[in-house]
Amino acid sequence: MRFLIVVAALALAACGQEAQQRETSDAYPVVAAPNSNTLIGASSAAGISTAVAMNVDAVRLAAPSFIVAEVNDQVDGQPFKAITLSAGDEEVFRILPAADGQHAHAIVTRSTQARSEVGEIAGVSKFAVAPPEQVTFCLTEFVDGAQGFACSTAADGTFWRVYRLPDGASPAETFAEIEPDLLHEATLVEMRWIAPRV
Repeated sequence: MRFLIVVAALALAACGQEAQQRETSDAYPVVAAPNSNTLIGASSAAGISTAVAMNVDAVRLAAPSFIVAEVNDQVDGQPFKAITLSAGDEEVFRILPAADGQHAHAIVTRSTQARSEVGEIAGVSKFAVAPPEQVTFCLTEFVDGAQGFACSTAADGTFWRVYRLPDGASPAETFAEIEPDLLHEATLVEMRWIAPRV
């Protein structure tokens, strides 16, 4: 009888733990494929650290724990093929081709499942929490049709953070013209890793 009580107590504790994990997962989504490397930084993205070939087989070898697919994409109306890395039913990373279309140029993410090396999350983190030494070079950029900017360590930096300014921000031609108060409240919307040149 005492054994059954202990087993019942353990089962209830496990249920409580599962419920707590579900609440935590809802608040801070995590990758459905727990072995996936969701980090992005100056040296790699999704565990990829080279200009991987732009084909599904090569990417599957480089990132085996993701679901890999080729998709149609476009920039300024110009179509091209990109490759997505997904976990569960969500795209976590997108690989963009170099000009020759043969190798990766960049890996980008807007997913809340991805993390920078200091734990930043797209759509959540603010410019105020970015390590100052990693955002020393910034340029204005339109983000989803709104005022924004992108920052790295230099013009040839390998890791870029892209931010959107708060609604109603005044247009600025240069980064220096952006109001300091608005900078701190700018929201991280995308992270980009630039692959080494082949």
